[in-house]
Amino acid sequence: MSSQNHDTRDAEFEHDIVRYLRDHPAFFEAHQDVLAGMILSHESGTAVSLIERQVQILREQKEEQKRKLQSLISTAHNNEKLNNNVNGLILALLDASSLDDVLNVIEQRIRADFEADAVVVKLLASGSDLLEGHEELTSWQQPALVIGEKVMSARQPVCGSFKTEQMQALFDDADILSAGIVPLAEDEKSKNCYGIIAIGSYDPQRFRSDMGTLFLSLLGQVLTRILKRHLEK
Repeated sequence: MSSQNHDTRDAEFEHDIVRYLRDHPAFFEAHQDVLAGMILSHESGTAVSLIERQVQILREQKEEQKRKLQSLISTAHNNEKLNNNVNGLILALLDASSLDDVLNVIEQRIRADFEADAVVVKLLASGSDLLEGHEELTSWQQPALVIGEKVMSARQPVCGSFKTEQMQALFDDADILSAGIVPLAEDEKSKNCYGIIAIGSYDPQRFRSDMGTLFLSLLGQVLTRILKRHLEK
């Protein structure tokens, strides 16, 4: 098709639109969303007319509200997914019949459902016969113990990027760049703390020092109650 024919068709199309709008003067009243997305300039010399500025502000406000709505929807979806994963983890832990089963559920489900690259449980020696043959649970290297003592003393999770030697000692993996360290205590005022669970990531931004720890606190409290049943037999 030649450029001339194309221009002719465009002109005819525009003519049809103009005729339709003249025949239907209430079109924009019935389709205000179309009008809101249009740019209508007003003759005002080099200055921006008040009407133009008002329309621009309204359009910006509309886009901002749209972004906020999309953010809320995304957050709701993420929270729903997190809630489903937490419920699945709790049910799997309740079905675990032995300490080994509990530890396997903790590692496998947290890795799969919560996008963790490493999961480590460290327990304080309790004298439980069930810990025989689980030296990896009660052996603490000094750099890891520094983090563990801080978290267990405060009874609150800590997130962030820690020193390389601390990451190496805790996860035995120098590529872990951020972690969430959670005390295994029933609550913040609990007298007993059984140890920690450490969740590591290769992403330095996965666990940040400014992130909320409500989910990690809940996770620690749930795991404590499950582990307690096996450690205090």
